[in-house]
Amino acid sequence: TWGGNMLFSTNKKLLLLFALIFIFSQNLFSQVGSEFPIEVGPDSTFATGYAQDDVKYAIVMRKEKGLNGADIVVQFHSRSDHSLIGGPITVGSTVVPSHMFDEALPQIAFDGTRYLVVWSDISNGGIKYRFIHSQTFELSQLYSDSTLPVLLGGNCLHYNSVTNKYLLVSGIKTQSGVYLVYNFISTNGYLSNSSQRVNFAARKEVSLSYALGKYFICFIKEDPQYSDHDVYGQILNEDGSLSGSPFAIDINQFPSDNPIFVTFDGKYFVCFFPDEEPSGWKLYARRIAPNGAVSNERFFISDDFSFVPFAAVGNGKILVTWIKLPIGGMGYLKGRFFDSNLTGIGNEFVFFYPLDNKFPLGNTVVFNGQKFLCYTTLVKFGIAPDSSIYFFDGDIYGTTIIDPTLVEEETDNPDEYILYQNYPNPFNPSTKIKFYLKENGFTTLKIFNLMSQEIVTIISDYLSSGNHEIVLDASRFGLNSGVYFAQLNAGSYKSTIKLVYLK
Repeated sequence: TWGGNMLFSTNKKLLLLFALIFIFSQNLFSQVGSEFPIEVGPDSTFATGYAQDDVKYAIVMRKEKGLNGADIVVQFHSRSDHSLIGGPITVGSTVVPSHMFDEALPQIAFDGTRYLVVWSDISNGGIKYRFIHSQTFELSQLYSDSTLPVLLGGNCLHYNSVTNKYLLVSGIKTQSGVYLVYNFISTNGYLSNSSQRVNFAARKEVSLSYALGKYFICFIKEDPQYSDHDVYGQILNEDGSLSGSPFAIDINQFPSDNPIFVTFDGKYFVCFFPDEEPSGWKLYARRIAPNGAVSNERFFISDDFSFVPFAAVGNGKILVTWIKLPIGGMGYLKGRFFDSNLTGIGNEFVFFYPLDNKFPLGNTVVFNGQKFLCYTTLVKFGIAPDSSIYFFDGDIYGTTIIDPTLVEEETDNPDEYILYQNYPNPFNPSTKIKFYLKENGFTTLKIFNLMSQEIVTIISDYLSSGNHEIVLDASRFGLNSGVYFAQLNAGSYKSTIKLVYLK
């Protein structure tokens, strides 16, 4: 259902793709920060989970080994400047091969002292998990249970500070389908017996949220006659007992393609789900009260060929993100802010564009108390002999997003260097580039082309701390239509943004 198998292998085709993307996206200035790398290089990696403490973020990923499975790796990076903290920490491995990675997505959560990383090893049967100390990075013993051959698909691990336990929701694969179960994992490593909480087959993808003493599990009911039409939910009490029965969240005649996502907005659980309608993928949402009552209103989110939703709540708003597939199965990562009534704020905007023939696959968006952050894996697409699509050569990046209604508040006195996305973008012939310097110092701002060749140096001078703004006039420097990069260097800080000039 990815919609095509075109691969772009030349700069000319890539430029055409960029132009089409910009024309279709109607992207407006959204205070999207510059990208920062998490794990890039010759190894193929896929980000699958996220957690944070007061000073750092943790990204768990699969580092692929082809048919031999993958290493399970965690990379930490700083909250203050996004610099990497140490190197990747390998916590274990799985024999699940790369073409089945969506059945074995490692999960991570933080309990205030240690991070718990959970992954499946379903080819052998069993689940594995390990703790990482947040200060010393010391690894606990490796825990495993060979009797729990689970599928991990989606956002399915949550730490509850009230019970001091983690809840893990997973799927047991049987001949008649996948059946959702849950386990509690104590901070001492004890794994409870599994309990089935849904008595009918479901898709392996699941999303979990917690609020007001209730866990809410969202999933797609498997329909053997059709193609997973119905979105369902189940509420659990803190002890894992059922709070009512499984209930329908959204039923219609169109397939609801996985995955789905659920979050809590302060009053309601909000479930986001795509429908594959004849005119293309569209994204919707419904609100569910903690007692299980589903809103009658079906909230429209986007009709932009959108799927793989994710969302984060902060400053009284919800930032919703999704993958867009505009042409040939190749896409990019978009999003939009919504208020507490799920009314859109501003326009949709782009977080990540294709880069070096790699395209965003999946996403995580979070709120750290001040700003939103978004992560994605940029991958290449391949076509298998059976015409299925597979992914390889993944690189993981992050970016910051400032709430557009708090731009002035956030930028009056930032506590870090910032290079903002240029506006307008695309531009013809001029665009504004803004940046903030934390300290006085020698600063350069240079423009590069797609071949990483320096085109022009805009700034090379000693600048004072504070906000700065320059205007880039493409006609002045004889630039041709195309994609360029602006790179800011100030002390040890380096950041890059992408610009598109369209005559």
